[in-house]
Amino acid sequence: MTHKPSYEELEKRIKELEKEALIHIRVEELRESQHMLHLVLDAIPVRVFWKDLDSNYLGCNRPFALDAGLQSPEEIIGKNDFEMGWAEQADAYRSDDRLVMETGRPKIGYEEPQTTPAGGRIWLRTNKVSLRDAEGKIKGVLGTYEDITDSKQMEEALRRTEENFRRSLEESPLGVRIVTEEGETIYANRAILSIYGYDSIEDLKTTPAKKRYTPESYAEFQIRREKRKQGEYDPSDYEISIVREDGAVRHLRVIRKEILWDGERQFQVIYQDITERKRAEEALKDASEKLKLFAFSVAHDLKSPAIGVYGLTKRLSKHAGDVLDEKGKTYCDQILKVTEHIAALVEKINIYITTKETAPLIEKINVTEIFRMLNDEFSAQLSLRRIDLFAPESEVKIKADRLSILRVFTNLIDNALKHGGESLTRISIGYEDSESLHIFSISNNGKGLKPADSEKIFGLFQRDETSRGVEGAGLGLAIVKEIAEQHGGRVWVEPRGKKGITFYVSISKTL
Repeated sequence: MTHKPSYEELEKRIKELEKEALIHIRVEELRESQHMLHLVLDAIPVRVFWKDLDSNYLGCNRPFALDAGLQSPEEIIGKNDFEMGWAEQADAYRSDDRLVMETGRPKIGYEEPQTTPAGGRIWLRTNKVSLRDAEGKIKGVLGTYEDITDSKQMEEALRRTEENFRRSLEESPLGVRIVTEEGETIYANRAILSIYGYDSIEDLKTTPAKKRYTPESYAEFQIRREKRKQGEYDPSDYEISIVREDGAVRHLRVIRKEILWDGERQFQVIYQDITERKRAEEALKDASEKLKLFAFSVAHDLKSPAIGVYGLTKRLSKHAGDVLDEKGKTYCDQILKVTEHIAALVEKINIYITTKETAPLIEKINVTEIFRMLNDEFSAQLSLRRIDLFAPESEVKIKADRLSILRVFTNLIDNALKHGGESLTRISIGYEDSESLHIFSISNNGKGLKPADSEKIFGLFQRDETSRGVEGAGLGLAIVKEIAEQHGGRVWVEPRGKKGITFYVSISKTL
């Protein structure tokens, strides 16, 4: 007879089935969690391992296994560091494990070398903490490590670079200081000590700036320091005058730039002794002043007799004209022309010297007004020779020295009239605007210029083949060149074959 379970038995069985189902569900959840944990451990770039109390491996993630030359993480279970082939480091590893497990204190961020299975050498940064059960009892050690070989190699390369940099600083003939933003010296090479005449860096540090500089340079030093404090423009290349320990004054060029020094933002200050150069410049300046005075004196001494000869010849031609024959009259005319040439040459020399020695007076000028002045000045010659002069109709405004700019156009138009020849019928002034320059062009359709003469015609007393039989001192284009350079620009010429020539003059916009 079949036993018919009672209600109590059925209820008990149901509860047993529910318990079995719950256990099954929890096991599945645990397996899923374990699977997810392994996926996470295998995905992270950090190598993870865990060991028992005897330092035998209980497991690792896949990156660790691959580094160890294993096919899968399971192959490491039950092995120790000796069996893994890390005999060289095994004792140190086991010692670290025991220290963490016995004290319960973690060992964080220490670096160590390791030999790979292939025999290579790598660097690891390792962390180890105690592995505990649910009751808090230490059951082993959990560790992670990162491969920092690239970082260590970069550090080593940086260290060697810094060593070479320091060595080059010591061997440099230039004085070098490394200073903080506040101006404190943290390094000085032998050359800077030699420049100042000090025995040690401490002498340089403890000597007040007021004592190290000349009064003028000390005032400039204070201005620069104040500007740095206020975050204003700080020059990176300037000159100073210092007073050595023995009292001698030296002139230095200083170059200052920001660098990294021992991993921190500092400033490298380079000192070049330019005392001899400054002396040479001063001597050249004195010589230039003497030459200028000599030139003015010679010019005056030339001009006065030339004017006298011109006047006497004029009077001779007037009062004795009826006595002189044709040859005598020709001689008088030739003397008059020569003396006129001498006077014009002296005037050009004076203009050239004045242009070279006098700083330009920069002001806002309307070049269109200068074009009108040029038209008035040359109108008679242009009309007589039937030559057209064209200039820009729109207003052109620049910053420049008014007299100098007028002289540039006057000399270039005069140059065209003198050397253009019979074929000259047109002179054109053009203007172009660039980002940093005003560019003027003066073109004519007269005689051309050989490319070989394009540079030398701007030299002193230089004249090309077209100058034969043409009056002139050979200084007009040299004056134009000097004016252009004084205005932050230059002058150049573009020949157009046998006929036509264009001169260009650029003027800086930053004057």
